[in-house]
Amino acid sequence: MQKKQKILYLVTLAEWGGAQTYIFDLATSFQDKYEVQVALGGKQNGELAKRLTKFNIQVYYLKNLQRPVNFYRDWLVFWDIIKLLKQTKPDIIHLNSSKAGSLGALAAKCCGIKKIIYTVHGLVLNEPLTLPKKLFYWLAEWLSAKFKNHLICVSEYDKKSLLKYKIAQPEKIVVIHNGLDLKNLRFYSKADASQRLYKRLYNPNLTMEQWSNGAIIGCIANFYQTKGLIYLIEAAREIKDNNIKFIIIGDGPERRKLTELIENYKLNDTFFLLGIIESAYQYLKAFDLFVLPSVKEGLVYTLIEAEAAALPIIATNVGGNPEIIAHNKNGLLVPPKNFNALAENIINLLQNKALLEKFSRNNPETAKKFDFFKMIEETEKIYQYNISKNIFSDH
Repeated sequence: MQKKQKILYLVTLAEWGGAQTYIFDLATSFQDKYEVQVALGGKQNGELAKRLTKFNIQVYYLKNLQRPVNFYRDWLVFWDIIKLLKQTKPDIIHLNSSKAGSLGALAAKCCGIKKIIYTVHGLVLNEPLTLPKKLFYWLAEWLSAKFKNHLICVSEYDKKSLLKYKIAQPEKIVVIHNGLDLKNLRFYSKADASQRLYKRLYNPNLTMEQWSNGAIIGCIANFYQTKGLIYLIEAAREIKDNNIKFIIIGDGPERRKLTELIENYKLNDTFFLLGIIESAYQYLKAFDLFVLPSVKEGLVYTLIEAEAAALPIIATNVGGNPEIIAHNKNGLLVPPKNFNALAENIINLLQNKALLEKFSRNNPETAKKFDFFKMIEETEKIYQYNISKNIFSDH
């Protein structure tokens, strides 16, 4: 019996998000054909680790691997990765996110691993950065790309960005859109989802009748600065309509800042942060409108889920969003960091029943373009190509 090739996935954080969804999907899809292992940082009991363990996938925790740059801790992480690679001896290492991508590639090169894949989930250089930080991240991406066999981009936008910044040669870069298994998505009905969310509000000032009668603007996102959630709160302040309720499902480091802003603007009875909800997509039909105010993105799973739920969508014109949303066909694209434009488009769209119905009608069909099985198939082609070619063996 032929020995299975071993794949090690490495990601910076274990907290659930787009990159973690991607790794979970790949790891569980490939575990029968390959020997699959996952190494991650962040919280030791993070959601990704919990879900992988249920599928009997080996998980390694790198305690020093954190999102913020810290040269001392990152030096420790580098050696932690080297130790792990010497222990596990993977045939392929598949890196995800900027820090894991850079440190992991350098460590893999030091360990003689010849098959190094890197998936870009929104290039870090597209974030709002100071010039010194941008130069630092550019150097890290450029240097580590020399050791990577393939760079997978989840959006055409990321590919263009890699070429724009001269990070890697075009022949190393491939675009594979994130995909969802739409047939297995199970949404609560609008009435059921709305009632379930209402029970999570814990707001004595809001009756179920008041909750049901108004429009619900929803978003599912991690509370990171790049998600631009502050602009949705600013837009809610501009709108000033008690019949419009705003909900964000998620959590993260920006929670305190967002909570204080909601309180300062006296939006406690109209704007709600519901925390992390498992299988949050199931609640999407409670929303009348899905809004994503990001300032930087890769290719967002939640937008595809919102399309599958037949929701009208407003998203910022960043990253891979325009590859999911065609302006005025299945949603609206607005400029990032512009709460006035966001507020204006929310109000106008809610008042335009014909456009709401048009977007709802078109979106389920658009979601079908982002196919789970195509993503798996195209990714395996990359693995098999590298396995057969034994790339970089002479260097």
